[in-house]
Amino acid sequence: MKHLLRNLPLWLFHFGFGRPVLRWVAGVHYRRRNLVPRGPCVVVANHNSHLDAALLMGLFPLRRLPFVHPIAAADYFGKTWFKRTMAMLMMNAIPIERKAAKGQDPMLPMADALRAGKSLILFPEGSRGEAGVMARFRPGIGRLAQLAPGTLIVPVFLSGPERIWGRGTLLPVPQAVDVVVGKPRTYDPELDARDIAAQVQRDVVALAPPEPPPPSPQPRPARSVAVCGVDDALRHRVVRAITRSLGEQGTTLGLTQPTLTADQDGVREITAPVPPFRGQVWLRPVAGLLRGGPRFIEMIERAQIDEAAHRAQDVRYVVSDGNALVDLVAWAESDIYQGEFDEAGLHRLTQYLRGELRIPLSRKWRSIRRTPAVWLVNQFDLARPPVPEVLVFLTTRPAELTARRRSSGEETDPSHDEAFFERLHEGYRRVGHVMGRRRKVVWLEFDETALLGDDLTTVVDAVGAAINEPAPELESNSTH
Repeated sequence: MKHLLRNLPLWLFHFGFGRPVLRWVAGVHYRRRNLVPRGPCVVVANHNSHLDAALLMGLFPLRRLPFVHPIAAADYFGKTWFKRTMAMLMMNAIPIERKAAKGQDPMLPMADALRAGKSLILFPEGSRGEAGVMARFRPGIGRLAQLAPGTLIVPVFLSGPERIWGRGTLLPVPQAVDVVVGKPRTYDPELDARDIAAQVQRDVVALAPPEPPPPSPQPRPARSVAVCGVDDALRHRVVRAITRSLGEQGTTLGLTQPTLTADQDGVREITAPVPPFRGQVWLRPVAGLLRGGPRFIEMIERAQIDEAAHRAQDVRYVVSDGNALVDLVAWAESDIYQGEFDEAGLHRLTQYLRGELRIPLSRKWRSIRRTPAVWLVNQFDLARPPVPEVLVFLTTRPAELTARRRSSGEETDPSHDEAFFERLHEGYRRVGHVMGRRRKVVWLEFDETALLGDDLTTVVDAVGAAINEPAPELESNSTH
C-alpha cells in the first residue's frame, strides 16, 4: 500500500496530464521506442526544453515509471516548493548537487540507483542550451560509465521541443516533436571520462535529422494567380481554364480539387496533391469550436499547400482556387467587423495573418473574441498565406446563388442569406482595394453573367496580360 500511495501522484500526473498533453498538444512521435532496454539503463539526450524529461519518460511504460529517475539539479529544482513537488513527486527525479562538497562524488547516487535495478534519464550538456545548438557533453556521463561498467546507455535525439517550450519561454506553444532512439550500447570503462562523453555525444548527434540541402538558385520565382468568389463550380472552371492557358507558356500548377498540372502537352490531374506541412494534431478539435471551423481548417491546409507550391523550383505559374489570406480577411470583414475597419485596419489584418506583425498584448483579448481564426494563425504561426500577384474575383448575384444552393439541397448556414453575400462581395472588394494599394496586387473582377457557357476567353486573356507584366515594387509593409 505504501508503494502505491507513494507512486500515485507520479502515475496520475503522467497518465492524466503529461502523456495526453505530449500526444495531443505536442504531437510527439517516438521513433524506434522498441530499442529501449527492459532492464536498467541510462537514457541520454540533447537538452533544449522544459519538456525534455517528460518526453524521455514517455519512452517507458507506466508500470516502469517508479523505477525511472531523471537527474535533476538540486540547486535549481530545490529552490521553490513548486519545483520540488514537480521534480520529486511528478517526475520521480533524483536531485544531484552540481557543485558537490569536497570529497563527495555526485555520480555515486546514480551508480547506486543503477545497481539497484533503476533506470536514469540524464542530459550530459548539464543545462538547457540554445535552440538547435548542442553544447559539449560533460565528463559526468563518462564517469558514470566507469562507476557502473556494463550499463547500457541509450542515445536519444530530441527534435522540436525547443520550439514548444524552450529556454526563456514562459508558456508552451504547440508544435510537433520527434524523439529518435538509437541502439543501446556499453562503453569501455578504461577510457578517460572525457573520451567516453565524446563517444556518447557522437552517438546522439548521429540520430539528428540531416541538414536540409542549400537551396538551388531560382532565377524566376513562380508567378501567382488566385481566383476568389463564392460560387465553387464557377471558380473551379475558371482555375482550370487559366491553368490550361498559362501551361502553354510554362509549367503551371493548378491548386484546386483535384490538383492540376499543365504544360504544352495539356492539362493533367495529379492523383497525389502537393503535400502540406506537418500539421498540429490539436488544430482540428480547436477549430471545431469556431464558427465556420471546417472552412478555417480548409483555408489553413490550402495556405500550407500554396506555400509549398510557391517553393517548387520547376513551376513557372501557380493558380490557386481561392486564397487563404484574401478569404480569411474578406470573411472576417463581412461576417464580424462589417465595415468597421478602414484601409489601415484591413492591411494590419493581412500582416497578422502573414506573421509580419504580432498581435500586441493590448489587442489580444479583443482578437480572441472577435476573430479567433486570425489570432490562432498569428499566435501559433499555422501558415503564412502567400500574396497573389493577380487576384481574380468572380461576382455572383446573391439571389441567384442562394436559390441555386436551396435547389441543390446543399446544407448552408442559415445566416448566409442574400444580405450576407452582398456584404461578402463588398468585403472582397475592400480587401482587393487594400491589397492593390498596399501590395500592388492586380485586381480583376468579372460578373458571372459574362462568363456563362464554356467561353472564358475574357478572363484568360486578362490574366495572361496581367501576370506577364514585370513584378511591381512593393510598398513597405509598415502600418500607416
